[in-house]
Amino acid sequence: MSLKDRWEKERSQRLTEIAERKLEVAQDRQQTQAELRAVRQDINREAQVLHTMLDKFVTNLHETGLAEKQQRQLENAERYKQVRTMLEEYVEALRLYEQQARQERLEDIAKRKQEALELKLEVLQLQEQFSSERELMSQKLTEKLQIFRTNLHNYVWGSQEVKE
Repeated sequence: MSLKDRWEKERSQRLTEIAERKLEVAQDRQQTQAELRAVRQDINREAQVLHTMLDKFVTNLHETGLAEKQQRQLENAERYKQVRTMLEEYVEALRLYEQQARQERLEDIAKRKQEALELKLEVLQLQEQFSSERELMSQKLTEKLQIFRTNLHNYVWGSQEVKE
């Protein structure tokens, strides 16, 4: 196998590995985004259910008669306060959860960016290595060609000395 074929084979393998790494990173990114969308949908659904419950509760308060309203006013006020406190706590928990999910996503994005930068650096290093190897091979071939020309000239035109 010639040096060029070997180099092409190694280059092809490295490029394949880099492409596979990039594909894995892209798939991980898509999966993370899908998971984040699913979490947001769950949070929105739960918030909508709570909003609906609160809306029904408030509607029920308005539909009751004045007499019942006066009798239950204190009870309803306490219930409303409890529900409101519960909703506020739940909304705060949702906010904290979303903030945590956002932070985790940002950390994941930073990690993936770092991986991409490392891949780019590796590619640049490989390109530089291949370039220097090609340059060295070119120099060696030039030197060998010069020796061959000198030997051929000496052989054809007189001097029988052969350099190596």
